[in-house]
Amino acid sequence: MKEFTAKRIPIEKIEIGMQLADDVINSSGMLLIPKNTIITQKHIFRMQLYQIISVVIKIFKEPSVKTKKIETNVVNEKKSIAYEKFNAQYTKAENAVQEKLTSISEGDDLQINDLFSVSEEILNTLETKSDLFNYINNLKTVDNHTYTHSINVSMLCNVFAQWLHMTKEQVENLTVAGLLHDIGKMQIDDKILNKPGKLTEEEFDQIKQHTLMGYNMVKNSKLPYDVKMGILSHHEKFDGSGYPFGLKDEQIHEFGKIIAIADIYDAMTSDRSYHRKFSPFKVIKIFEQESYGLLDTKYLFVFLENIAHNYLDSDVRLSTGEVGKIVFIHNAHPSRPIVQIDNVMIDLQQEVNVEIEEIL
Repeated sequence: MKEFTAKRIPIEKIEIGMQLADDVINSSGMLLIPKNTIITQKHIFRMQLYQIISVVIKIFKEPSVKTKKIETNVVNEKKSIAYEKFNAQYTKAENAVQEKLTSISEGDDLQINDLFSVSEEILNTLETKSDLFNYINNLKTVDNHTYTHSINVSMLCNVFAQWLHMTKEQVENLTVAGLLHDIGKMQIDDKILNKPGKLTEEEFDQIKQHTLMGYNMVKNSKLPYDVKMGILSHHEKFDGSGYPFGLKDEQIHEFGKIIAIADIYDAMTSDRSYHRKFSPFKVIKIFEQESYGLLDTKYLFVFLENIAHNYLDSDVRLSTGEVGKIVFIHNAHPSRPIVQIDNVMIDLQQEVNVEIEEIL
């Protein structure tokens, strides 16, 4: 029998032809696919249907060092080409977004398909959706923040909608709502938006007007109602402490709840004029500790679990300076995975003073 090791991978990285090392079981304990099964497209669809996050596959004995080096070089070259393709389309989209947001601010009525295509064309350059998070992490800059943030939130909303198994129309509408969520900021002075220090109370009051400003810019357009509500309500909070209306719980539109999560995630993982970006796992930890009661956990849990599993098998740098690989995600505490350094397993649930500083 051919020698192998078992390895857990996120569902987005599974490929036809891989072999399961363990049974795939749903949240109710029902067997979906038995171990030793060779994966087909039908199996992948079944796992997606039951919202399986990750599976354990067989990794067979590695080829010779020489062969492995050649294969690694080929993979790295493919990744480099794929990233450059993504980067080129992203740069093109920045100009398109600036043009479209300006048109809307001047009263033009754009078609939803035209707006959706901006993000769709970038997403179409990805081999897998999991590449998105690594790519936008490499793109983070302070320049053109309004436009890059709009693009990032739009793409995050697109992936988030798919994690939530939304319909094609809902995916499209949420993607556009993410793109337009901050359009009202075009009517606010850049000096306030980009201020490196703490905002005065008066300045913050102006910032808080952007949701209403954005809604007023599109309320008479032909854009879907859900898109307009996403723009209006993405700063409302579950406990009623948000703005502009202080809505609570079920009073807040679904799109507003979802965009709020994507908006915060991108803001904290981006370089801003007033702070350096945090690592994704630092952001997940902040969500875990500070967001319950403010964000809808029905959506938050889905987001955090999927984000964390996206980085399974990624190389990371710890706060100790050591470099390792994420090999296991604790679903109950996704911010504290197990990291392998050489042959040593570091469980961050136990090593409470160690943090993941950077995804490499």
